Amino acid sequence: TAEPSSFRSGADSFSVAILHPSALPILFQEELLNKEATEGEAVTLHCKLSKSAPVEWRKGNMVLKPSEKYKIEQEGPFAELTIRDLDLADA
Repeated sequence: TAEPSSFRSGADSFSVAILHPSALPILFQEELLNKEATEGEAVTLHCKLSKSAPVEWRKGNMVLKPSEKYKIEQEGPFAELTIRDLDLADA
């Protein structure tokens, strides 16, 4: 059997955007970091805003929605994206 692939995912592949620009000035206090993970596993990306505001997660131009693949959570200024069952397309 082949070994699972290891790859990087995070700020290079995924982005997070503040949905209501009128709510500015809102700043990212903790930005996305690249993470290393193994194919088939899950990885969680985090960010923190200077104050609470709705955000949307994107992969390229595609807006991500909660699904079996993506778990999206936000509590106050903290936002998280968990990507399940990683594959090379997630890198």
